Amino acid sequence: MNMTNENFSPPTNETFTWLEPGAWRKPCIVHVTMVANSRQALFGRLTHNGSEAVIEKTPIGWALINQQRRMLELCPEIRILADKVMPDHHHMVLQVLRTMPRSIRQVVRGYMQGCKEEARKLGFAQNLYDAPPFYRVLTHKGQLHAMIEYVKANPERAWQRRQNPDLFRMHRRTEVCGLQFTSMGNHFLLDWPERQLVEMSREASVAQIEQRLQSVLAAAHNGAVTYTAAISKGEQRIARMVREKGFPLVVMLNDGFPKEGSPHERYYKPGGVFFEVCSKGKLLLMEPDGSAFANQVVVKSTEETLRRKAEAKHYSYSPIPMESQRYRFVALNEIGRLLADR
Repeated sequence: MNMTNENFSPPTNETFTWLEPGAWRKPCIVHVTMVANSRQALFGRLTHNGSEAVIEKTPIGWALINQQRRMLELCPEIRILADKVMPDHHHMVLQVLRTMPRSIRQVVRGYMQGCKEEARKLGFAQNLYDAPPFYRVLTHKGQLHAMIEYVKANPERAWQRRQNPDLFRMHRRTEVCGLQFTSMGNHFLLDWPERQLVEMSREASVAQIEQRLQSVLAAAHNGAVTYTAAISKGEQRIARMVREKGFPLVVMLNDGFPKEGSPHERYYKPGGVFFEVCSKGKLLLMEPDGSAFANQVVVKSTEETLRRKAEAKHYSYSPIPMESQRYRFVALNEIGRLLADR
């Protein structure tokens, strides 16, 4: 029984938003993640067959698949667009085709209860899950493809993390230029002698962005590591091209890592396209801590830049709060400049 449709794409006039309680029965697309009790490898074992990473399912893992079939029999309003059983968690991307008598949350709750009962029949006496499922609702066009690709690539991602543990280890106390960072990736990039900062105004024209892109790629080709906060569209385009060309990249983040001590800290990994780049040693993610934004050198250079921008637009400059997004985004570029110019 084929429960997934990898070629599915929603009609172009369809939009999905975060759901109010009463809307969970109506048409929507939801990515559900269910985590095993204490992250035990109850559902399978991660292996590699020489060409791709695979999950060898345990009897409990196969029970999860059987319960999916049961769920679809009981709820014909639902179809599964993607699913993946991992050793210690499993994913489903569910589409509600039409309004249901029960909410999607109730359906998932029933599915999980069925999985628990099957696990008990197989001799697992503990609770199969120790937390509620995590839901992500499709909110904009193009997100579905990313959801499905993320689910399908989960085994390969897990294998890459196992093969390259140092590249995916979060460091909470990385010090550079007297500033403290949380970081993840290839820290040897910090020792690279040739460095360049990419900073582009939000108002930069297409021609200006393309001209800067060519100079950045030329420097990267000659061995320079590229630093960027990737905030403006121009910075994002240049960062994307540097990444796609296989050149090393240091990305400055604003609030990009889980908080220290949070439940997600242990299992954090770079999302999307950053994951593959990180596994190849071509990426370093750097998030300054609060003291870095308050550093006197950073404050001075940030204030000078903000004043210069205001004067260029003939505005009277007034200091802005250090906690504001505008201050932090400008400060990120100033911190990146410190790192690149050191």
